[in-house]
Amino acid sequence: MTTEVQTSRQPASATVAIIGGGATGTMIAYHLLREHRDLGPGSVMIFEPRSKLGAGVAYGTKDPQHRINVPASRMSIDTNKPEDFADWLKWHSHKTCDPEAFLPSGEVYPTRSEFGRYLFERITPFLINKTLQHIQDTVVSVQRHGDQWRLQTAQGMIYAAAHVVIATSHPAPALPGPLKEIAHDPRVISDPWAKDAFKTVDPRARIAIIGTGLTMADVVATLAAQGHLGPITAVSRRGLRSRGHSHGAPSLFGDFSTTPEKTAPHLLRRIRKTLTSAPERPWQDTLDAVRRQGKTIWAALPVVEQRRLVRHLRPFWDVHRFRIAPQVERTLNLRAETGLLTVLAARIESAEAHSDGLALHIQERGRRRRTVYADILINTTGPDHAGILTTPGFLSRLAEDGFVQKDPVGLGLWTDEDHSALVDGLPVSGLFVAGPLSRGTFGELMGLPEVTANAQSVAARLAGNLQNSTYAEQVDS
Repeated sequence: MTTEVQTSRQPASATVAIIGGGATGTMIAYHLLREHRDLGPGSVMIFEPRSKLGAGVAYGTKDPQHRINVPASRMSIDTNKPEDFADWLKWHSHKTCDPEAFLPSGEVYPTRSEFGRYLFERITPFLINKTLQHIQDTVVSVQRHGDQWRLQTAQGMIYAAAHVVIATSHPAPALPGPLKEIAHDPRVISDPWAKDAFKTVDPRARIAIIGTGLTMADVVATLAAQGHLGPITAVSRRGLRSRGHSHGAPSLFGDFSTTPEKTAPHLLRRIRKTLTSAPERPWQDTLDAVRRQGKTIWAALPVVEQRRLVRHLRPFWDVHRFRIAPQVERTLNLRAETGLLTVLAARIESAEAHSDGLALHIQERGRRRRTVYADILINTTGPDHAGILTTPGFLSRLAEDGFVQKDPVGLGLWTDEDHSALVDGLPVSGLFVAGPLSRGTFGELMGLPEVTANAQSVAARLAGNLQNSTYAEQVDS
């Protein structure tokens, strides 16, 4: 870990540099600057190529069909103020401009872009007083230089910081191996989050979707809203669709953190026993309890059991845990009932491109082979977390230089409980990892409530480090 940047330019410097200005990075900056109000102008830099902080991939979408997946009352920038976003919505009178967001039950499911706008408004005061600098650029290199880090951007600018926080968004999805042969065909949409990805899709086009989770649900909702009436076939290994929310008020049910289980099978047995003990209760109450206690449950499992859980149970957890908004659920149910949406449990064996369409050769569960013909293929397999250190970029360079390492479970980057990057089990001084990339250590870190708590924890750790540094400087002087 001795690689250093050689440069003759004096870089602009800050105390903390946050790479990624989506929800995670924005919330870290917000809580750090609230905790450390004595930081001077420009003490915190946040690198985000988008024009506004807070949006990121998740909340930067402008599609009105993309709604938050939990009620607004369960989303906030601050765990101590759980109703903050819901109160913000009331203050901005959104009922008049987005009536579909307000359900008869009283729950509110606004568009994701509204949550991004809320985060931007909350961070704006720190941009105005200039304690926070928004560097609208992409970081391409992070290297060690003495006791500081040097960050280089796509525009060729160089910055320095004592502490760096990796809070980048999810990596782009990767096409499954059997589809590599047609990867460059213009009829293949490999990244469904790309701008105007579906703008030219013919309303009558036959569509094949790889993946049947949340992103598939978003894609179907978008296509339905723009008038698509062609058949859609969605394929995944298990053919599991994301579930919806219960109709009653949420109420946690089940204790899984007191004497937590040490094996994945025992954990599964305990969850099933809890479900069957109260069949009158919605299953969502139990799964929400598992989610809330996720950090303790995950930490109690040895690495080998964590790997087993991810390998065998993750698909089932994902479709129950990552639920879709009621508006999106209605759209999917209607398409399925009318025969316009078919979900298959199958494995893709190969694919071919022909002048009149794409041919996907699949093997359904039960050994039946068949071919699905489509005019458009859309990849919704989710972020390529497995390739985060092999895809060219600042993370792969950090890995080459020995400053980051994949976690033992293979979910992201290895960190300790204090959010420091780990290499060979040792913390890297001044380098932190936040958000979903650190879920190998913390478990459930994909939902907003957990991401918020994680961001606050990272900010508290940074504040503590800065406090200790200030104290040490005062003693030395």
